[in-house]
Amino acid sequence: MAELHPADLALPLPPTTTQATPTDSISTAATEISIDPHEMPKFNEERRKWEARDRAWGHYSDLQLKMHRFPPSLRGFCEGRNYIVPKMVAIGPYHRHLPELQAMEKVKKKAPLFFCQGASVEAYEKNLAYISSEVRSFYDADSLEGVSDTDFASMMFHDACFLLATILAMTVPEEARNLPFLCLAAGNAPVVMTDMFLLENQIPWVVLERLMAFRKIGLPDLSAFIAMMGMNVQSRIDREARPLDIRTYVPPHLLGLFRFYQSGNVRDRQPAAKQPAREVLLELEVPEVKYPWIMTKMQSGSPWETATAGRATLTGSTDTGKPTGAAPAGSVLEKLPLGTSAIELAEIGVKVTVSKTSEFRDIGVTEGPLFRNIFLPSLRLNENTACWLVNMAAFEAITALFERDYIVSSYLSLFAMFMDREEDVHKLRAKRLIHGEFTNRQTLDFFKGRHAGNLLAGDDFYRILRRLERYKQRRWLWIAIHKFVYKNIKIIVAVLSIIGVLAGIFKALLSVKQH
Repeated sequence: MAELHPADLALPLPPTTTQATPTDSISTAATEISIDPHEMPKFNEERRKWEARDRAWGHYSDLQLKMHRFPPSLRGFCEGRNYIVPKMVAIGPYHRHLPELQAMEKVKKKAPLFFCQGASVEAYEKNLAYISSEVRSFYDADSLEGVSDTDFASMMFHDACFLLATILAMTVPEEARNLPFLCLAAGNAPVVMTDMFLLENQIPWVVLERLMAFRKIGLPDLSAFIAMMGMNVQSRIDREARPLDIRTYVPPHLLGLFRFYQSGNVRDRQPAAKQPAREVLLELEVPEVKYPWIMTKMQSGSPWETATAGRATLTGSTDTGKPTGAAPAGSVLEKLPLGTSAIELAEIGVKVTVSKTSEFRDIGVTEGPLFRNIFLPSLRLNENTACWLVNMAAFEAITALFERDYIVSSYLSLFAMFMDREEDVHKLRAKRLIHGEFTNRQTLDFFKGRHAGNLLAGDDFYRILRRLERYKQRRWLWIAIHKFVYKNIKIIVAVLSIIGVLAGIFKALLSVKQH
């Protein structure tokens, strides 16, 4: 995501209320706009709010580019699981001090020999050093305490070369011989792949871009690599990998690119008419625009314009003085049923099916004359994919601006809603929605553990809940009949069979009597 600069959206100073008297009859081309002096205090207050919003957007842009720590809200979800700290290789400064990761530090020192071609290793390192001071600002200052600028630049260089050399070896067959032996021996490659997509184990995308631009030829196919990882999440042999156009998105790091791909190549989506921005970042109300010349200063398609276009009519004041707009997710959830398992859904005539695509955003409800179908992509669940999914959700928890940006979290929340016991997991397996190395118990523990409720679901999830609730309200009689038949189908079949046998006997007796 491109960085936003508040200066690009700077507001002009208000025009003076005193107009000069022309000295001749020729009129000037420029027309000054006067403001009633009585409205100046109100105008200044509204301008202050707009400027505060500009600063908020600048803060949001910085938030997108940072190399984040794992959010505290989801740390409990990772208790007893290695979803935060790398197991084998440290990328970036956050975990490189751990003793168990030192073996790979020696391997990373050799990575430039495999990646740097067309120029000397020193030339590559010098080229990257030009941006090291800017890259340093993307990390927490505390994590870099005692690390000199020279050491930081060297760390970024060797980590980036290791990532790119590994990706090159996985996507270009003739380069596979250059993959460091330690990554291939004893099944270490899957562990390295897992570590590469941890939230606290990332380096800025600009570092990778700069090295690839300097190499120019024989570049690693990042699109193919991300698509390869995505196939591991779905593991559908009847589907081909979805293409990824890497030119359509500038991610903050590899994990951001992976989340972008799994979500369906969706960038942060613009707010709809009923979707206010998250008040965490945008705390002030959008003022009513009474001065049209302010709007003309905004560039078409600017972040400020697109973000507030849908909010301008929503944030007026009600009689209670509170801003109007869509209800927060928490209050919506309180009014809706808090979970419907796969078995319970089947009882009321709702089927759960696999969606036509593997994109996490492809979840929803289709309506038939009598039944409803909830569709969502299938999921392969093992230690690797579970780790990736949790880190994608953690990335969303930090950077999502709108409720509709919680795509991965909504996908996981929907699966969690389907499960109350192991029988529900078994039913989802039968429908080919869940597969992988996790047992039914492990799958249930992952989705319904003690801290699993800390996931932040978004609009996609709540939209499904609303449609289910509407279905229950409108088709209550049909649901009651279907539920009775579903629960007693064996008895009904047995009774009908007995009736059929008795009818045959009576018919035979009647035939004998007539003769």
